[in-house]
Amino acid sequence: MSIVVDASIVLAFHFEDESSVTADRVFEMLLSHEALVPVHWHAEVANGFAIAVRRNRMTREFRTGALNRLGGLRFVVDETSRSALWSDTIEICDRHALTAYDAAYLELALRKHLPLATLDKSLASAAVAEGADVFNG
Repeated sequence: MSIVVDASIVLAFHFEDESSVTADRVFEMLLSHEALVPVHWHAEVANGFAIAVRRNRMTREFRTGALNRLGGLRFVVDETSRSALWSDTIEICDRHALTAYDAAYLELALRKHLPLATLDKSLASAAVAEGADVFNG
């Protein structure tokens, strides 16, 4: 089973104070299944890790290990999400007051008819309102 995974899941998995059952189950699932992500996903995850190092929430060495582990999982970048940004994604932004980054995950989940794994409450609420499945583990 494939799912769309947002950066909040990936980042939470790497911080004890943000751990969740949902994040743990997503990572367990990723050992044998792929996850779809929009084109900005790598930049968003890298930014989260860069800020974490800057705020002394993780060391550079831990970050390097985390990125290596993520690189071993099957995250598939959906290139079509780029062209959807100025059409379907921006419409989702308007309807739900989401950032374009968050709306891109929802657009991808809707277009591919896949569950969305997120810890972002606004994004999860928007997904429910749009009729998307939200992965709860």
